[in-house]
Amino acid sequence: EAEEPSGFEYPVQLGIAYLFLGGYVLRSLFVVAGLPASVGVMLSGFCFSCFSQSEILAARDELQELAFFWVLLIAGLEIQVGELRPYIFIMAWGPALCELLGITAYASCCMGYEFMESAVLATVLVALGDGLVIPKMKEFGHLFPGHPMPRMVFMWAPLEASFALTAFGILTGFASPAHQPPSNVGMVLFASTLRIVATLACGALLGTLSGRLIPRREELVIRGTQVFNGTAVEAFLMVSAVALIAFGMGSGKAGHELVPMGFCSGSLFQPELLVIVTGTFFSYCADHAVCAEIEHIMGGVWVFGQLVLF
Repeated sequence: EAEEPSGFEYPVQLGIAYLFLGGYVLRSLFVVAGLPASVGVMLSGFCFSCFSQSEILAARDELQELAFFWVLLIAGLEIQVGELRPYIFIMAWGPALCELLGITAYASCCMGYEFMESAVLATVLVALGDGLVIPKMKEFGHLFPGHPMPRMVFMWAPLEASFALTAFGILTGFASPAHQPPSNVGMVLFASTLRIVATLACGALLGTLSGRLIPRREELVIRGTQVFNGTAVEAFLMVSAVALIAFGMGSGKAGHELVPMGFCSGSLFQPELLVIVTGTFFSYCADHAVCAEIEHIMGGVWVFGQLVLF
């Protein structure tokens, strides 16, 4: 069994300094050269792999998961419920469905897999580009203010990811290992449907409550003293905390979920979709000025997020 790379032993502060400064310098040089900023960040990460600090290397998966959380929250804040149209769903689900069917057919006909195994393989291999597409559209939106494409892609990419993740959850429930009895089809469908409904309901509740309360936080007064200062950074921290709560409610290793389904394995919530729905309903219920301030701050924070994600 291959051993995990151990990395090099030197102060973790030096590794973080390289990731932030080295990654940002290469990112800026690529921007000046008219090249994709994310490629510069990837190059800095490739260079860092040659002298990775051991503690950072050990925490790599957790750091990338946290950075991907920002991608999901950005996407959720950018989705406008009133702008969702049938063609958005067709654009999000049509190509992904064709890719799923193509991989399934190839694995079944050319590799000799059973149909269910081929379908699960397809959900694993289907290409999802949230981590690359959403940051790129964020940059595109700054370069071309008012252009409709970034907002359309912001709605398309999360819907595509939600479709693929939902399909994966449903199909893996049917794919029973050889030494286990076949899965109960009705139970799997019911559990998957319940997970989607519960995720949408919980995300809508969290997003609506935070969207109503956070813009009014300055009204909280104790003994004549205003508790919250009403700054944009304060609102950003509160929204981030609510979204992290949503992400945590759906996370957890198998058998140790925070909110288990109960009658079958898995969590009651789908964490990625829960963050997106929470951000979407917050954006729908909160004041436009508050959302604009939060998105402005998040744009600056995302610079550091992409240094870790890529």
